Parts: sequence; C-alpha cells; structure tokens
Amino acid sequence: MHELSLVSALVEEVSRDAQERGVSRITSVSLAVGKRAHALPHALLFCFDLIKRDTILAAAQLIIEVIPPLFHCESCGLSETHDALWLDCTCCGLPAVPTGGTELEIRGYEGDCPRGGKEN
Repeated sequence: MHELSLVSALVEEVSRDAQERGVSRITSVSLAVGKRAHALPHALLFCFDLIKRDTILAAAQLIIEVIPPLFHCESCGLSETHDALWLDCTCCGLPAVPTGGTELEIRGYEGDCPRGGKEN
C-alpha cells in the first residue's frame, strides 16, 4: 500500500508549509489525483485519517478531486478525456496515447491563522 507513504509525505509537506506561515491548525487539504496515478482515493482517505493524528492536521478533512485520463491520437490529432485507463481513438480507431491523468498534487489547504483568518 504505497498510499501510506504518499499520505505521509503530504502531511509532512502541508505541516511544514503551514508552520512556516504561522498557521496553527489545518481544517482541509485539497488533493488532485489522476485516475492513472495508481493511488486509490479510498486508501488515501483511510491513510490520511491514520497519519494526521497528533499533527496540526488532526481536525482536517482530505478533499480529493479525481482527474480523468486524457488521451491524444497522434494519427488524427483528437484529444479527449475518458474513464478508461487505455483507449483507442473514438474518431479513427487507432491507439491513443495517454497524456494526462497521472496527477498527484496538493492543490491547497485551509487553516487557522494566529489572527483568526484563513490561510491557503
């Protein structure tokens, strides 16, 4: 389960950045996960709930946006998103090249600043 190491790195990165900015508590973290990133959203959520304990993310919610794969056909030039992991071009039928959907990135976080404001 590599999701555990991914979430561990996420918690470390967000904690480090929040502490540098003086954020005292994180309330939510937004994460983009490509369908071809080989990271299961439900496993990420499970690991997040385990790892966030005793950190400034203890009360945080993990919000995951699943990004569908993007394919490009080098023959006819069509680019399209599709829910499949591999795809033949829907226009000409030749194999399409996957060009997206491998994202795994922190999009942002929200938390409490010392002055009571919000931080991203």
